[in-house]
Order: sequence, then structure tokens, then C-alpha cells
Amino acid sequence: MQIEAVRDEQTLSPLLDLFSTTQTNPDLYASFAARTRQARYHKCDYNAPFFAYQIKLAHYGVTQGCCNHWDCKRCGVQRAKQEYGRMVEGLRQIALKSDIYMLTITCRGKEISHDYAEQNYGKWTNSFLTSFRTRVKRARGQWHYVSVTERQRRGHPHSHFLTTGNPGDLYTENVLKHWTTGKKKGTSEYIPMLRSEWLQKAVIAAELGEQYDISKVRVIEGASRYCAKYLFKPSMFEGDWPKGWKRIRYSQSFPKLPEMTTDAFPLVDFHDWHLLSRRAAVVTVTDPNVLIDVQYHLAHGDTIVQLKVENSNNRHTVY
Repeated sequence: MQIEAVRDEQTLSPLLDLFSTTQTNPDLYASFAARTRQARYHKCDYNAPFFAYQIKLAHYGVTQGCCNHWDCKRCGVQRAKQEYGRMVEGLRQIALKSDIYMLTITCRGKEISHDYAEQNYGKWTNSFLTSFRTRVKRARGQWHYVSVTERQRRGHPHSHFLTTGNPGDLYTENVLKHWTTGKKKGTSEYIPMLRSEWLQKAVIAAELGEQYDISKVRVIEGASRYCAKYLFKPSMFEGDWPKGWKRIRYSQSFPKLPEMTTDAFPLVDFHDWHLLSRRAAVVTVTDPNVLIDVQYHLAHGDTIVQLKVENSNNRHTVY
């Protein structure tokens, strides 16, 4: 086997990625980019298999697959990226036929402990969603939703929904708003907000507390990016979430991303690596961690191995 260092300014396309974020939201993109750079220096914590894919003729690439575990230092950001893609594309489709609402529900507060809140939040949320779905269906409305759950500063769970669910009794009321962030931090003012007597009763009946916010979405991309930013918060990638918790969840009817076709094949045993060595004159690796495995498994062949690593200027060079 030969190890050849090459300089090439062209970026290899991520063939196994389901979705690529675009720089439409600077904060979201910066968070995503920083975590992606960090993930580049880790192997999969759950030993996801390697895949080989054809770049051109006898030129192949090798990359490690995604284990889909949120707490994996390498794959967690890929999982967040895929979910963001499904959220945006799904809402675009749904918005063609139905209005979309942004709904926030919050676990009730200081009277319960952090542990009690985490043990029961899933049950309370399911109870609320069952009631909401039943009300919408009885009114012959559309029922779709995607939600992102995060922890508030106090540690209690908090969920953001984008949904077609309309409680049917929305009205506008001036509500006293206390600003805790931004330029208006520390101030209060009355602002017009949508309210619903049914939602108020439903969150209380589900034992979530009294707090909820609902508003009609006017720009789908902006609303989806607002919710998606929570997917890239550091707490999303921690491993101490309660069993059964879902950081992001969808209704059964929420659209899925289309299946992608690829010529990639897994590299699981000796026969797979031997097949790659027969097909490939050149193998390109963009992950230094993967290089070690490629060197080992292709040690007895004549395949040229190229290592390309992205530098601070977002260009691929060789170290």
C-alpha cells in the first residue's frame, strides 16, 4: 500500500448526508459549523461500520457511517442535521395545504423537583397531545406536528411545536410580557397575543401547568430555523436524558425525507475490504481517524490512499 499526500482545493461531496444546512441563519450555522469541526476529530462512540463509495472510475472514498446516537461525539451532529432537514422539508409540504402554528408548552414549576418533572413529562405531554389530536380530528382538521424538547435553565423540560393543530377558539388579547433576553431584557409591556381557553384548560388537565404560547406562522423557513436551533444546543448532545425521552418527535403523518440512492457498500469483514482493494486504485479519506483503519485493511494492496483534511479556510489540504 502507498500513502500519497495530495493538495486539492475541491471539496468532496458528502454523499451519505441526507441534508445540508445553508447559511441563512448565522447563529444556527455557526453553532452547526463549530460542532461539525469538533466531531471531525472523533470516531463513532458506537463503532458504526465504514462505507466505501465510488467518486469516479477507480477513485473511491471511505467514511464511517452514522450510528444515530445523540450522545456520540461524532454522529450526534449528523443526527441533528438530518432531523433539521426533515423538519424544514416536511413543513414546506404541509404549509401548502394548511396553516402552521408555533406552540410552546412548559413543565410546571417550582412546586415539583427536577427528577419528578423528568419522570413524568413524557406522560403529561402524551396526554396533552392525545386531547389536542382528538379535538382537531373532530373538527375535521389536519393533524401534523414536529416538536423539539429541551431543558430550561432551571432544568425542567420545555417543548416547541410546529403544528397544524388549531384549537378552534383562538382570539387576540393584550398580555403582559416580561422580557428575559434581548434588548428589552428586564422590561415588561403589554403585547397582543393569541389565546385559547381550550388550550389553557388542556395544559392544566395534562398536569403541565398553566403556561403556553401559540402564534400563527407566517414564514415557514424562519419558524423551522427557530425551533431547529435547539437541536444544536450543547445539552442536546448529553447522554443523561431519561429513558424514552425524544429530543425531537413527529406525528405519524409528518412527511419523511426521500430515500437516497447510493453506490456505497459497507466494509464489515475481510471480503468487503478485499473487494474495495480490487476496485480502487485510489482511496480518499477526509477523516484522520478513518485513515488508520484504511491503512490497516489495505496494507497488502497497491491502493493509493489520499488524506484530505479541511483547514480553517474551509479548504481541503493535506497534513
